[in-house]
Amino acid sequence: MANLSRIITQTAWLLFAFGITAAATIDRQQIIGVKEADYNIYSNPDYPNHSVRILQQGDDLCDAGSKQYTGWLDTAGKHFFFWYFESLNKPESDPLNLWMTGGPGCSGLIVTKDGAGTNRNPFSWTKNSSMIFIDQPAGTGFSYVDGGIDLPSDSFVAAADMTAFLQIFYLAFPHLRSVPFHISGESYGGHYIPTLAAEIVRYNGRPGLASEAKIPLTSVMIGDGFVSPLDTTYGYYDTLCTTKPGVPEPVFNITRCTQIAEALPRCVYLHQACYDYPDPILCHAADSFCSSEIRALFDDETGEGGRDPFDITRTCEIDQLCYTEVLTIEEYANTPKMREALNVPKNFKNFTILNMDIHELFWKGNDLFVNTAPEVKYILEAGINVLVYNGNLDLACNTAGNLRWTEKLPWTGQAEFASQSMKPWFAPKDGKMVMAGTMKEVRVITAPGATKAARFSFVTVDRAGHMVPLDQPEISLHLIQTWMTDGEFQR
Repeated sequence: MANLSRIITQTAWLLFAFGITAAATIDRQQIIGVKEADYNIYSNPDYPNHSVRILQQGDDLCDAGSKQYTGWLDTAGKHFFFWYFESLNKPESDPLNLWMTGGPGCSGLIVTKDGAGTNRNPFSWTKNSSMIFIDQPAGTGFSYVDGGIDLPSDSFVAAADMTAFLQIFYLAFPHLRSVPFHISGESYGGHYIPTLAAEIVRYNGRPGLASEAKIPLTSVMIGDGFVSPLDTTYGYYDTLCTTKPGVPEPVFNITRCTQIAEALPRCVYLHQACYDYPDPILCHAADSFCSSEIRALFDDETGEGGRDPFDITRTCEIDQLCYTEVLTIEEYANTPKMREALNVPKNFKNFTILNMDIHELFWKGNDLFVNTAPEVKYILEAGINVLVYNGNLDLACNTAGNLRWTEKLPWTGQAEFASQSMKPWFAPKDGKMVMAGTMKEVRVITAPGATKAARFSFVTVDRAGHMVPLDQPEISLHLIQTWMTDGEFQR
């Protein structure tokens, strides 16, 4: 798969942030920039090789309007940076939401208009929930590894580290044990979220584990997620050769659409073989065919002044991931003020938009070709609610592909879910209710003796691309608030 194709398929914006990355190897003695006494340090005897250090920050760094903390998870030569914001509403009782963004190798930081400061987002998801943003896996964003420590190469290793992080994080903020916990994210979060959620379910099911030690996982929210690579490629036809995304005419002409249609059966056959027998040689060969015969028709025309894979109605503003805001974020992230306040090690390199070392390792390690739908099935069967939402103008992780894998998912609620038609749903925007997109969902008892049905919802958002919170901020906030309160989407 071409480098550009691999990059554009998994880059993500946050609800008020955009992905940025940096790679660094740091000497152990340079971990602490400010005095270690400034930090509160926590550890858990169940994880003797892990500790978390936390420092409260002020609004001069980020105008959040609520208490905020930054810190690091330190473990066996790996150091994960995180930023925690309390809810603007009722932090003692509002839910906790962990955001895991894309890549692999992308991070998330606050957007600025001019590189000199931050602006508060009126539709921030912190309006009614506390939020954790974490740079993971190790080597992504401000997170780094010590010399001689290998960078990770798959989502499952990252999930184990994040489970340990959460257990220690709860020691610092014990009141959060009593509120619902959600995991959300975009793009390659379609790999990170299901694998972490499955790891938490397995952890919570350990024999003899005290109830107060369990992580109160309630739901996951996957936005424009890269869950099934096969189905994402399959969705190129619907996205580029029909008007289903909400465009007046197809993006591609009949010649290109015919080429896609003719190549799809072989692409599906080869990639299904990769799913069944996940050998890197087989998977790379399958992806090479699918990329050259299908994805490259669009991907090779991206870049400054060219096509935008994140929104098929846009033109890329710059070569580097299409959005000029990327450059603004890099500028702000590299200011002395930011680096000093976040305690970034002195010999940490400047930010680049993507850590290609992480990206290449995930490619070589086969993670980019793995289907994480089985993890989604596993957590649904365990009673965890799952929301999958998609901007209809996205090609990189398109609606058609994500609808396809959700309907094929072989779980207790498959027949009921697949048989439903998509129906309109409505949300507030600019003082009035508007049709926001379409949706369908089921609530199903997944295990004998269960008292609570698992909720599985697929929701589309019109006039939005890969980054729904950016393109439709008010609607996305309504979507997430409705979901976390177990409300019904208005029809």
